[in-house]
Amino acid sequence: MLLTQALTHPSYNEQDHSKVDNQRMEFLGDSILSAILTEALFNWFPQEDEGSLSRKRAVFIRGSYLAKVAKELRIHDFLLMSKSELGNKGNERSSTLEDALEAIIAAIFMDGGIENAKKCVLSWFGDIPGQLEAEQRSYNPKGQLQELVQEKSILDKIQYRVTKEVGPPHKKVFGIDLIIGKKTWGSGMGKTKKEAEEEAAQKALLKLNSHLKTNSQSV
Repeated sequence: MLLTQALTHPSYNEQDHSKVDNQRMEFLGDSILSAILTEALFNWFPQEDEGSLSRKRAVFIRGSYLAKVAKELRIHDFLLMSKSELGNKGNERSSTLEDALEAIIAAIFMDGGIENAKKCVLSWFGDIPGQLEAEQRSYNPKGQLQELVQEKSILDKIQYRVTKEVGPPHKKVFGIDLIIGKKTWGSGMGKTKKEAEEEAAQKALLKLNSHLKTNSQSV
């Protein structure tokens, strides 16, 4: 029952909204996944500060990476969707795969607890330090945010504003706010402005994607 719900796309029951889909479970699974990865990275990188750990975690919780894991698990072959969505290959859409993977994590947690969820997630993700090294080479949060803004025809420019600069010259720490329009979408701290900007962009990507997803579902 829980697994079936986790694999049920909202389009499958679009004619009967009283039936459940995987959106609430995706919400729960997102938090569980973040907690599992946070603990794993905390243990694997004992010398890293919270800013560095946050940037590492962002590599794994971005939609494109979760969609890749979902494809490797062949989740797209088992999704319950409307005929029109399947006809448009909606089962292979990154956002759909991301939601389904997170919903499955929630289903495992609800059925077997956090330890079982952890075992599954860590087995799916494999060699996390090794994966991290490979993925970080191509991960560009500032570029991805710019692409998202252009894709969604958001007219306001992205601005990076220095809000903090503390410490001696040889050991400075910078604080950056990422602003789109008049709203701050993410804040970052780093030993360089680039590092702080990347952390701010990572947070903005997550927040903006969530905002756009919520708005699309309410239409």
